[in-house]
Amino acid sequence: MAALQREFKEQGLAMIGVDLGDDPDDIEEFKHRHEVSFPIAVEELDQAKKMFGILGCPATVLIDRKGRMVGRAAGEGDWTSESARTLVRSLLRITPTAPPSSAPVAAETRQARKAVHLVSAVRPNDPTLNAMLDEAADALKAGDEVVILFDGQSVGALRTTASKTPLESPAFTQKQRTALAKRLGVSGVAAPLNQFEYVQQLQKAGAKVLVNRNAVRALGLSDAEIHPIAKRISVGEMEQLVDESDACYTYSHD
Repeated sequence: MAALQREFKEQGLAMIGVDLGDDPDDIEEFKHRHEVSFPIAVEELDQAKKMFGILGCPATVLIDRKGRMVGRAAGEGDWTSESARTLVRSLLRITPTAPPSSAPVAAETRQARKAVHLVSAVRPNDPTLNAMLDEAADALKAGDEVVILFDGQSVGALRTTASKTPLESPAFTQKQRTALAKRLGVSGVAAPLNQFEYVQQLQKAGAKVLVNRNAVRALGLSDAEIHPIAKRISVGEMEQLVDESDACYTYSHD
C-alpha cells in the first residue's frame, strides 16, 4: 500500500494507517522498516469497528473525495495489482493515457465495479441520492460497470401507482436539468425530468437496475406492483454484488 500511495500521491491519493493499540516505538519501527510515508493514527479496536464498519484487523476502508465510505475490504489484499490501480484511478477520476501506436498493447485491465445500494426509503428529490446517481453517471462515462440496487425500504420507490412511481415526483428544477444535460451529454430537452427518468437514462447507458425480491415481499408488495425497470434478484445475489463491488455508495438514513 505504501507503493500505491507513492505512485498516486500527486494525483490526490491520501492514506492514513490506523494502529489498534501498539506501543508508539513499535509503530515507528514498523514505519521505518517498511518505508511507510503516510501517517499512522492509534485507535481502540472497538471504536474502529464502530467508525468504519469493519469486523477485524487488517482491513481497508475506501473513502472518496467527498468523505463518503465507498468500500471495505477484509484482510491485507493485493494492492500492487493492476485491478487495484484501476480502482484508484477510477476514484481519483484519472483518465488512463493511451500508449503510442508503436507500443505493444497490454492485456486489457478489468473494469472497476461500482454499486449504488439503496436501503432506506427514498426521500423526494433527495440531494444525497442525486449525488450518488451522478457518481454512477460519471462511472459509466469512465467505462466502469455500474449496478443500481433497490433493497430494504427503498423498493417502495419502484411501486407503480396510477402508472407512476414515487421517483417521478417531484420534478427536477430547470437548474438541475441543465446540469444533468451537461453531465449526461444530452440536449436540455432530453435531460431527465425526475429521478426515475435519471435511473432510466443510466440503464440505457449500461447500468443494471436490480431489486431485492425478498425486500419486495417483506413490504407486503407483489412483483406486479414493482416497475419492470428493475430485474428481480434474491437477497443472496444482491449481497454478492455488494461484496464484489470495488466501490459501493450506500443510500441510508435514519
